[in-house]
Amino acid sequence: MNGPQTTKRSETAAISSQALIGLGITIAALGLLAVLLGWAQQMRSVPEGAALGFSVGGGGILLGVIIAAAARARKAR
Repeated sequence: MNGPQTTKRSETAAISSQALIGLGITIAALGLLAVLLGWAQQMRSVPEGAALGFSVGGGGILLGVIIAAAARARKAR
């Protein structure tokens, strides 16, 4: 009796390109929400909260765009 044949899978295919694009969009959307929170804090004259919201939000947007762009580049190959 023969055992099941397993094919070698590439470890880079652990997450699909579509899932990475969705993850990037989600992170960017959360970053946008943090920027809007920073803007609201700025309107309330709370500069420390505004600075935190702007910096975290900007970083989230940047990270999300990088992840989505990397996934699109990987998909094109």
